[in-house]
Amino acid sequence: MAAAVAWSLLFVAGVSVAVIPPSDATAKIRMGDVRLLVGRVVGAGLLGLVILVVSGWPAPAIVLGAGAFLAIGGWQRRDTGSDAEIARLEALASWIESVRDVLMAGEQPIGAITSTVGTCPLIIRPHVRRLAAGLGRQDPDVVFRRFADDLDDPLADLVAAGLAIAIRRGARTVPVLTALAEQTREQVDRRRLIEAERAPTRREVQALTLVMGGLVILLLVLGRSQYLDAYDTTTGQLFLGLMLALYVGLLIRVQQLAAFPRPGRFLTSSTVGRPS
Repeated sequence: MAAAVAWSLLFVAGVSVAVIPPSDATAKIRMGDVRLLVGRVVGAGLLGLVILVVSGWPAPAIVLGAGAFLAIGGWQRRDTGSDAEIARLEALASWIESVRDVLMAGEQPIGAITSTVGTCPLIIRPHVRRLAAGLGRQDPDVVFRRFADDLDDPLADLVAAGLAIAIRRGARTVPVLTALAEQTREQVDRRRLIEAERAPTRREVQALTLVMGGLVILLLVLGRSQYLDAYDTTTGQLFLGLMLALYVGLLIRVQQLAAFPRPGRFLTSSTVGRPS
């Protein structure tokens, strides 16, 4: 049993590395990330252990443990989903309009950004606060690139580039910010329409996943009978594990297809100093 649990954890780690791509934002491990990872490992390990103890089948325990690891990770990242991205972009558009209004009152660009920290939407206020704090001490290009990295969206790159140009040149700042706010709101409306069209299909997939996953777990835990004796053999275990792995892989692929296909970013901290 201990060996099976150890192999389950190793398999889970391997699947997570293969499926979840690394990113610059997660390069630095923080305590919060460690706690989330521990929660995923514990949840997956407990489910795999229960299935192993009740059914006595290691293959389903390993595969469903890996599936639980990925499912818990998706639930933990729910705040970075499409709804959260739309909310951040809408807040960004409102903040740009606030900066524009302050500029129209005669304030300088850096002063306008600083003065709108306390009134900007809560969802982006930490990012705007770091931006305002860095503008007085560091190169504006570097600060705006970090601001774009914090928001991690192509539209945020466009906004950061527009603000950087406004600070460097100071000409036609108000029309530029107005155009940025309008374009951001147009993109928000488009994404909201796309998400509304995808919502019924996504709910159907989630319901089907819950039903099928529940049936599989109940079958393994409570449905042992002579019809399942064939899976007690090594060949039966391999076949069952393969079928469950294909099912988990299909669910992962469906989730990837449901994700919003964002264009690539063009303004990042790693591009500082490179020729445009």
